[in-house]
Amino acid sequence: MARPRLHELDDLLDVAERLVTGGDTAGLTLRGLAASAGVSNGTIYHAFSSKEDLLARLWLRASTRLAQIIETALAETAHDDSAACVVAVALAPVRLARSHARSALLFFGQRSDQLFSADIPAELVTALAASQHRFVDLLQQLADGVWQRRDRTAVDAITACVVDLPSGLIRRRLLAGLPLEPAIEQRIAAAVRAVLALPLDPVPVPRAETRSTR
Repeated sequence: MARPRLHELDDLLDVAERLVTGGDTAGLTLRGLAASAGVSNGTIYHAFSSKEDLLARLWLRASTRLAQIIETALAETAHDDSAACVVAVALAPVRLARSHARSALLFFGQRSDQLFSADIPAELVTALAASQHRFVDLLQQLADGVWQRRDRTAVDAITACVVDLPSGLIRRRLLAGLPLEPAIEQRIAAAVRAVLALPLDPVPVPRAETRSTR
């Protein structure tokens, strides 16, 4: 049996995402997915080699959707100042929650290492690592744009802006099944600009090695 076509695979992921975000992840099985999707067990087992494979693909899809939103947001602010670019990235999780609420709940509701283990196909390991690498590179680019720095202190401040603030504000409402309030974008933007206005600590200077003399 051939692997399902891309649109068919996406339909299966939609069903799986609904099951995962609507109940206990531990209770999800491939056979249960087959029953919920109205397809044969063979179709599911040809689409996903294991439950770990399925969950990793769900996470990767959510991550890809967020990355696409970020890319669009940055394109829209290409001629704005660096602070506006940081705000645009910080608002991407809200856009994801409004367009794909379950993907946002999956992505921001739990850590990837709690959702699936490392026992997944090599192609997924590579894709997930590449996604993480692109995001870290983005954090460094944003830090460089604001402060002309890429050290840990600067990147941590950007992380607070584009990860901690937006995910903290939307996660509680997503977990409770509540809609995002209309003013959430303004709150995130104001919080981000407040963080960016704070001076950074100086770049740490490596300590020179001292040699004891006798």
